[in-house]
Amino acid sequence: MGEAAILLRSPQAAFVSGTAVKAVDRAIDEHVLPEGFYVLDGGRRLTPGACVMIAFYHGAADTFTPGQRKHIITHFEGRLRHIAFDRCKVIAGEDWKLGEQYWSVDLAPFIERTACSYERLREAEAAVSRSEDVMGGADVVRGTRVPVHDIAASVAVGEPIDRIRDAYPSLTDRQIQLAIVYAAAHPPRGRPRGTALPAGTEHVARKIMQRKSAG
Repeated sequence: MGEAAILLRSPQAAFVSGTAVKAVDRAIDEHVLPEGFYVLDGGRRLTPGACVMIAFYHGAADTFTPGQRKHIITHFEGRLRHIAFDRCKVIAGEDWKLGEQYWSVDLAPFIERTACSYERLREAEAAVSRSEDVMGGADVVRGTRVPVHDIAASVAVGEPIDRIRDAYPSLTDRQIQLAIVYAAAHPPRGRPRGTALPAGTEHVARKIMQRKSAG
């Protein structure tokens, strides 16, 4: 693995590959990924090629057996070893097909999807800033004092986007979406804070009561 290789931590790789962090960790622990596609020192980090492999292994689970998927990954291992996301659109236009007697597969769609997700992640990371002078060093939407994880927590408990927009009128819909992307790829450490809409925002709780049967 070259020193200049892009390495993504497990939550980032999960977002880029369109899977859960558990799926990323399983790909390492169960040796789905060949050596050289991840490092363990200083925390788990993965290469772009690993994200493509994970996206395929997870996405093709209903079509191919684990053995077939590992066989396909091994076939493309050399080509994916040095893949870079800034060239994925070009690379995806190449021939990434493999076929045997009773089946065929095309890896190009998985490369395209991971490349698009990576671009969204980088855009989200550029839209976020951190400074000890602003909100105690929390990740905030750039140019504001709005913590991105508060936005994501509001979404997680079911707050609609228009309600979040009303609570944070300085934010655009795009900024809210990028905050959600960033929070997914950079989960907060420690216990979740839960929703944190600004003070004065009315929250209506809904409770469903079971009707007692007569008799």
